[in-house]
Amino acid sequence: MTPPRARPRPGELHLWWLPVPPGASPGRARSVLDAAETARARRLRGPERRHRFELAHAGLRLLCARYLGTGPGEVAFERTPCPRCGTAGHGRPRLRGGAGPEFSMTHSGSAVLYAFAAAPVGVDLEAAPARPGVERTVGGWLHPGERRALDALPEGERPGAFLRAWVRKEAYLKGVGTGIAHGVDGPPGSADAAWTLLDLDAPGGFVAAAAVSGGSPGTLRSGTLPASVVATAARL
Repeated sequence: MTPPRARPRPGELHLWWLPVPPGASPGRARSVLDAAETARARRLRGPERRHRFELAHAGLRLLCARYLGTGPGEVAFERTPCPRCGTAGHGRPRLRGGAGPEFSMTHSGSAVLYAFAAAPVGVDLEAAPARPGVERTVGGWLHPGERRALDALPEGERPGAFLRAWVRKEAYLKGVGTGIAHGVDGPPGSADAAWTLLDLDAPGGFVAAAAVSGGSPGTLRSGTLPASVVATAARL
C-alpha cells in the first residue's frame, strides 16, 4: 500500500508493518516525539529498547500526519475515559479531539504493527513460538472458557493456540479501551457482538490479531513502513 492519503472509510482497515531489526538507528526519529514520549524513552533500559520505542512512536506520528495532512511533530494524542472505571486519560488512545481516524499500535521484538480504521480498533502482536509452558502459566489468567479450550488440545498444539487466543484478547481489550489493566479473565471478544476479531497475516515468527468495532471490514489494506523513512523523520 502506498503511503496513506485518504483516511480509512467505514468498512476499511489499514494495516502498516514497521520492521525494526537489531541495531536499527532512530536517526532523527526522536526529533518528532513530544515531551512525554521522550521521557518514556529515556526510562527504558538499553539502547536497543529505547531505539525501538523511538522508531515505533515516530512511525505512528508519521502515519497520523499523513492522514491529517500535517507535520509529524504537530500530531497530538489523548486518551478516552476508561469504559470500565471511568478514569480520564486511562482509556483508548486517539488523536486529540477526534481529529482523525481511530488507531492502534503494538510492538513485539523486531516488529511494529499499526492499524487505522473509521471505527474503534485494537491490534496485538506477539513473537512466536511461545516459550515452553507459557500456556500453563500466563494462560491461567484467561477466561475459564478459553482455558478449557486450551486444555482440550494436544499438548503440542497448546503454545500456538495460546498465542492466537492471547493476541485476540489483547486486541479486543485495546479496542474497547480497558487494556489489560483490569485483567484478561473476562469473556473473549468473540462473545461481544459489537466487535469483529480478525486473525492477521503476520511476518514469519509473529502472530497478530485485530479487533474492529462493528461489522467485519470489507476492505483490508496493508503495507510496510521502512525504518529508514522513520529515521529521517521526513514526511511521507
